[in-house]
Amino acid sequence: MNRIKGVILAASIVAFSPSPSPGFFVDARMPYPAAGESPGIIVIDPGHGGHDSGAVGPDGVAEKDVTLALARTLADKMRERCLCTVLLTRDGDTFIPLRDRTAFANRNRADLFISIHMNAAPKKDVDGVETFFASIDSTDEEARRVSELENSSDAGPGVTGAEAEDLTEIIRDMKNTASNHESSMLAEAVQTSLLKAARGDDRGVKQAPFAVLISAEMPAVLIEAGFITNPVSEKRLDSEKGREEIAESIADGIVGFRKKFSKEKDFIGFLNAGQKNDEALPGP
Repeated sequence: MNRIKGVILAASIVAFSPSPSPGFFVDARMPYPAAGESPGIIVIDPGHGGHDSGAVGPDGVAEKDVTLALARTLADKMRERCLCTVLLTRDGDTFIPLRDRTAFANRNRADLFISIHMNAAPKKDVDGVETFFASIDSTDEEARRVSELENSSDAGPGVTGAEAEDLTEIIRDMKNTASNHESSMLAEAVQTSLLKAARGDDRGVKQAPFAVLISAEMPAVLIEAGFITNPVSEKRLDSEKGREEIAESIADGIVGFRKKFSKEKDFIGFLNAGQKNDEALPGP
Protein backbone atom coordinates (compact mmCIF):
# COMPACT_ATOMS: atom_id res chain seq x y z
CA MET A 1 0.00 0.00 0.00
CA ASN A 2 1.13 3.46 -0.67
CA ARG A 3 1.43 4.66 2.93
CA ILE A 4 3.53 7.67 1.89
CA LYS A 5 0.73 9.13 -0.21
CA GLY A 6 -1.67 8.42 2.62
CA VAL A 7 0.49 10.38 5.01
CA ILE A 8 0.75 13.29 2.56
CA LEU A 9 -3.01 13.29 2.08
CA ALA A 10 -3.67 13.17 5.80
CA ALA A 11 -1.35 16.12 6.38
CA SER A 12 -3.10 18.06 3.63
CA ILE A 13 -6.46 17.69 5.33
CA VAL A 14 -5.75 18.23 9.01
CA ALA A 15 -3.03 18.00 11.63
CA PHE A 16 -3.90 15.01 13.74
CA SER A 17 -3.43 14.83 17.50
CA PRO A 18 -0.77 12.27 18.50
CA SER A 19 -2.97 10.82 21.23
CA PRO A 20 -6.27 8.99 20.72
CA SER A 21 -9.53 10.73 21.50
CA PRO A 22 -11.44 9.59 24.59
CA GLY A 23 -13.67 6.62 23.82
CA PHE A 24 -11.25 4.78 21.55
CA PHE A 25 -11.28 1.07 22.34
CA VAL A 26 -8.26 -1.14 21.70
CA ASP A 27 -8.85 -4.88 21.79
CA ALA A 28 -5.89 -6.51 23.51
CA ARG A 29 -7.43 -9.98 23.76
CA MET A 30 -6.28 -11.22 20.38
CA PRO A 31 -2.58 -11.75 19.58
CA TYR A 32 -1.06 -10.07 16.59
CA PRO A 33 -0.77 -12.44 13.61
CA ALA A 34 2.41 -14.02 12.41
CA ALA A 35 4.47 -12.10 9.88
CA GLY A 36 2.87 -12.17 6.46
CA GLU A 37 -0.72 -12.65 7.64
CA SER A 38 -3.16 -10.20 6.07
CA PRO A 39 -5.26 -8.48 7.19
CA GLY A 40 -3.65 -8.37 10.64
CA ILE A 41 -5.52 -5.38 12.08
CA ILE A 42 -9.09 -4.41 11.27
CA VAL A 43 -10.57 -1.14 12.52
CA ILE A 44 -14.36 -1.05 12.67
CA ASP A 45 -15.91 2.38 12.99
CA PRO A 46 -19.46 2.60 14.42
CA GLY A 47 -20.82 5.81 12.92
CA HIS A 48 -21.99 8.77 15.02
CA GLY A 49 -22.16 8.65 18.85
CA GLY A 50 -22.59 10.95 21.83
CA HIS A 51 -24.55 14.07 20.99
CA ASP A 52 -24.59 12.98 17.34
CA SER A 53 -27.42 10.45 17.13
CA GLY A 54 -27.31 10.16 13.34
CA ALA A 55 -30.59 9.33 11.64
CA VAL A 56 -33.59 8.29 13.75
CA GLY A 57 -36.23 5.78 12.68
CA PRO A 58 -40.02 6.12 12.89
CA ASP A 59 -40.07 4.25 16.22
CA GLY A 60 -37.21 6.31 17.64
CA VAL A 61 -34.32 3.90 17.03
CA ALA A 62 -31.12 5.95 16.74
CA GLU A 63 -28.50 5.22 14.12
CA LYS A 64 -25.68 5.64 16.66
CA ASP A 65 -27.04 2.72 18.73
CA VAL A 66 -27.52 0.39 15.77
CA THR A 67 -24.07 1.08 14.34
CA LEU A 68 -22.41 0.31 17.67
CA ALA A 69 -24.37 -2.92 18.19
CA LEU A 70 -23.65 -4.02 14.61
CA ALA A 71 -19.95 -3.13 14.93
CA ARG A 72 -19.61 -5.22 18.08
CA THR A 73 -21.27 -8.19 16.39
CA LEU A 74 -19.06 -7.84 13.32
CA ALA A 75 -15.97 -7.59 15.52
CA ASP A 76 -16.86 -10.85 17.27
CA LYS A 77 -17.38 -12.62 13.96
CA MET A 78 -14.06 -11.39 12.55
CA ARG A 79 -12.23 -12.57 15.67
CA GLU A 80 -13.81 -16.00 15.19
CA ARG A 81 -13.01 -16.25 11.49
CA CYS A 82 -9.50 -14.90 11.06
CA LEU A 83 -6.26 -14.39 12.93
CA CYS A 84 -6.60 -10.66 13.39
CA THR A 85 -6.74 -7.92 15.96
CA VAL A 86 -10.03 -6.00 15.84
CA LEU A 87 -10.18 -2.41 17.06
CA LEU A 88 -13.28 -0.25 17.47
CA THR A 89 -13.08 3.52 17.15
CA ARG A 90 -15.66 3.69 19.95
CA ASP A 91 -17.10 1.11 22.32
CA GLY A 92 -19.61 3.36 24.05
CA ASP A 93 -21.90 6.30 23.44
CA THR A 94 -19.03 8.68 22.70
CA PHE A 95 -18.63 11.38 20.06
CA ILE A 96 -15.47 10.97 17.97
CA PRO A 97 -14.64 13.56 15.26
CA LEU A 98 -14.60 12.00 11.81
CA ARG A 99 -10.93 12.53 11.02
CA ASP A 100 -9.87 11.28 14.45
CA ARG A 101 -11.45 7.97 13.53
CA THR A 102 -9.25 7.58 10.47
CA ALA A 103 -6.24 8.91 12.37
CA PHE A 104 -6.78 6.14 14.93
CA ALA A 105 -6.66 3.55 12.16
CA ASN A 106 -3.55 5.13 10.64
CA ARG A 107 -1.73 5.27 13.98
CA ASN A 108 -2.46 1.60 14.58
CA ARG A 109 -1.29 0.74 11.06
CA ALA A 110 -4.58 -0.99 10.32
CA ASP A 111 -4.93 -3.20 7.27
CA LEU A 112 -8.65 -2.47 6.77
CA PHE A 113 -11.01 0.30 7.85
CA ILE A 114 -14.76 -0.41 7.90
CA SER A 115 -17.12 2.46 8.76
CA ILE A 116 -20.70 1.39 9.52
CA HIS A 117 -23.72 3.63 8.99
CA MET A 118 -27.46 3.53 8.33
CA ASN A 119 -29.09 5.49 5.56
CA ALA A 120 -32.11 7.81 5.72
CA ALA A 121 -34.65 9.15 3.24
CA PRO A 122 -37.71 11.41 3.34
CA LYS A 123 -39.89 8.60 1.93
CA LYS A 124 -40.38 5.71 4.35
CA ASP A 125 -40.64 3.07 1.63
CA VAL A 126 -37.06 3.62 0.40
CA ASP A 127 -34.73 0.77 1.38
CA GLY A 128 -31.54 -0.94 0.27
CA VAL A 129 -27.81 -1.20 0.91
CA GLU A 130 -24.80 0.51 -0.64
CA THR A 131 -21.06 0.57 -0.05
CA PHE A 132 -18.75 3.53 -0.66
CA PHE A 133 -15.06 4.16 -1.13
CA ALA A 134 -13.36 7.56 -1.14
CA SER A 135 -13.04 9.86 -4.10
CA ILE A 136 -13.11 13.61 -4.67
CA ASP A 137 -15.84 12.95 -7.25
CA SER A 138 -19.26 11.50 -6.41
CA THR A 139 -20.76 8.72 -8.49
CA ASP A 140 -24.07 10.58 -8.70
CA GLU A 141 -26.21 13.15 -6.89
CA GLU A 142 -27.43 10.58 -4.39
CA ALA A 143 -23.84 9.62 -3.48
CA ARG A 144 -23.03 13.30 -3.04
CA ARG A 145 -26.08 13.72 -0.80
CA VAL A 146 -25.11 10.79 1.41
CA SER A 147 -21.52 11.99 1.81
CA GLU A 148 -22.67 15.52 2.68
CA LEU A 149 -25.12 14.10 5.23
CA GLU A 150 -22.43 11.96 6.90
CA ASN A 151 -19.80 14.73 6.76
CA SER A 152 -22.21 17.17 8.40
CA SER A 153 -22.22 15.10 11.58
CA ASP A 154 -18.71 16.25 12.42
CA ALA A 155 -17.98 19.24 14.62
CA GLY A 156 -15.88 20.69 11.82
CA PRO A 157 -16.50 21.26 8.12
CA GLY A 158 -16.75 18.44 5.64
CA VAL A 159 -14.51 17.99 2.65
CA THR A 160 -16.06 20.65 0.45
CA GLY A 161 -15.33 23.95 -1.25
CA ALA A 162 -11.76 25.26 -1.31
CA GLU A 163 -10.50 22.34 0.78
CA ALA A 164 -11.78 19.89 -1.82
CA GLU A 165 -10.15 21.86 -4.60
CA ASP A 166 -6.79 21.70 -2.80
CA LEU A 167 -7.13 17.92 -2.56
CA THR A 168 -8.29 17.28 -6.12
CA GLU A 169 -4.83 16.81 -7.62
CA ILE A 170 -3.69 14.44 -4.86
CA ILE A 171 -6.81 12.29 -4.94
CA ARG A 172 -6.91 12.10 -8.72
CA ASP A 173 -3.29 11.00 -8.63
CA MET A 174 -4.32 8.28 -6.18
CA LYS A 175 -7.03 6.88 -8.45
CA ASN A 176 -4.64 4.48 -10.12
CA THR A 177 -2.70 3.55 -6.99
CA ALA A 178 -2.94 0.26 -5.15
CA SER A 179 -4.71 1.87 -2.19
CA ASN A 180 -7.62 3.15 -4.27
CA HIS A 181 -7.84 -0.10 -6.22
CA GLU A 182 -7.92 -2.12 -3.01
CA SER A 183 -10.68 0.05 -1.53
CA SER A 184 -12.84 -0.46 -4.61
CA MET A 185 -12.18 -4.22 -4.45
CA LEU A 186 -13.16 -4.28 -0.78
CA ALA A 187 -16.32 -2.29 -1.50
CA GLU A 188 -17.31 -4.70 -4.29
CA ALA A 189 -16.70 -7.74 -2.09
CA VAL A 190 -18.69 -6.33 0.84
CA GLN A 191 -21.58 -5.09 -1.30
CA THR A 192 -21.90 -8.40 -3.16
CA SER A 193 -21.96 -10.33 0.11
CA LEU A 194 -24.23 -7.84 1.88
CA LEU A 195 -26.90 -8.36 -0.75
CA LYS A 196 -27.35 -11.93 0.50
CA ALA A 197 -28.70 -10.58 3.77
CA ALA A 198 -30.33 -7.44 2.39
CA ARG A 199 -34.09 -7.05 2.27
CA GLY A 200 -34.05 -4.01 -0.01
CA ASP A 201 -32.59 -2.75 -3.25
CA ASP A 202 -29.03 -3.15 -4.44
CA ARG A 203 -27.94 0.48 -4.47
CA GLY A 204 -24.48 -0.51 -5.66
CA VAL A 205 -20.87 0.42 -5.01
CA LYS A 206 -20.30 4.16 -5.19
CA GLN A 207 -17.60 6.72 -4.57
CA ALA A 208 -17.84 10.08 -2.79
CA PRO A 209 -15.69 12.44 -0.68
CA PHE A 210 -16.39 11.03 2.78
CA ALA A 211 -14.31 12.84 5.41
CA VAL A 212 -14.00 9.64 7.44
CA LEU A 213 -12.44 7.75 4.51
CA ILE A 214 -10.45 10.26 2.56
CA SER A 215 -7.22 10.20 4.59
CA ALA A 216 -7.11 6.45 5.23
CA GLU A 217 -3.77 4.79 4.51
CA MET A 218 -5.37 1.39 4.01
CA PRO A 219 -8.32 -0.05 2.06
CA ALA A 220 -11.32 1.75 3.53
CA VAL A 221 -15.06 1.59 2.92
CA LEU A 222 -18.24 3.07 4.36
CA ILE A 223 -21.26 0.76 4.52
CA GLU A 224 -24.83 2.02 4.52
CA ALA A 225 -26.40 -1.19 5.85
CA GLY A 226 -30.04 -0.21 5.45
CA PHE A 227 -32.52 2.65 5.75
CA ILE A 228 -33.40 3.26 9.36
CA THR A 229 -36.22 5.52 8.16
CA ASN A 230 -37.93 2.46 6.64
CA PRO A 231 -40.19 0.94 9.36
CA VAL A 232 -39.46 -2.67 8.32
CA SER A 233 -35.73 -2.05 8.04
CA GLU A 234 -35.69 -0.20 11.37
CA LYS A 235 -37.16 -3.22 13.17
CA ARG A 236 -34.66 -5.54 11.53
CA LEU A 237 -31.69 -3.32 12.35
CA ASP A 238 -32.90 -3.07 15.94
CA SER A 239 -33.12 -6.87 16.32
CA GLU A 240 -30.23 -9.11 17.31
CA LYS A 241 -31.14 -11.63 14.60
CA GLY A 242 -31.17 -8.96 11.89
CA ARG A 243 -27.79 -7.59 12.97
CA GLU A 244 -26.36 -11.12 13.12
CA GLU A 245 -27.37 -11.71 9.49
CA ILE A 246 -25.96 -8.38 8.34
CA ALA A 247 -22.71 -8.80 10.29
CA GLU A 248 -22.24 -12.32 8.91
CA SER A 249 -22.64 -11.06 5.35
CA ILE A 250 -20.14 -8.22 5.92
CA ALA A 251 -17.68 -10.71 7.43
CA ASP A 252 -18.12 -12.93 4.36
CA GLY A 253 -17.25 -9.94 2.17
CA ILE A 254 -14.13 -9.10 4.17
CA VAL A 255 -12.92 -12.72 4.07
CA GLY A 256 -13.67 -12.88 0.34
CA PHE A 257 -11.66 -9.70 -0.22
CA ARG A 258 -8.80 -11.13 1.80
CA LYS A 259 -8.65 -14.23 -0.38
CA LYS A 260 -8.94 -12.31 -3.65
CA PHE A 261 -6.47 -9.64 -2.59
CA SER A 262 -3.92 -12.22 -1.44
CA LYS A 263 -4.13 -14.00 -4.80
CA GLU A 264 -3.83 -10.73 -6.74
CA LYS A 265 -0.92 -9.57 -4.59
CA ASP A 266 0.87 -12.88 -5.12
CA PHE A 267 0.25 -12.67 -8.87
CA ILE A 268 1.57 -9.11 -9.06
CA GLY A 269 4.61 -10.19 -7.06
CA PHE A 270 5.12 -13.06 -9.49
CA LEU A 271 4.97 -10.69 -12.46
CA ASN A 272 7.39 -8.26 -10.84
CA ALA A 273 9.80 -11.08 -10.08
CA GLY A 274 9.59 -12.24 -13.68
CA GLN A 275 10.23 -8.73 -14.94
CA LYS A 276 13.32 -8.44 -12.76
CA ASN A 277 14.56 -11.80 -14.03
CA ASP A 278 14.03 -10.69 -17.62
CA GLU A 279 15.99 -7.53 -16.97
CA ALA A 280 18.85 -9.60 -15.55
CA LEU A 281 19.13 -11.79 -18.65
CA PRO A 282 22.08 -11.06 -20.94
CA GLY A 283 21.28 -9.44 -24.28
CA PRO A 284 21.54 -11.30 -27.61
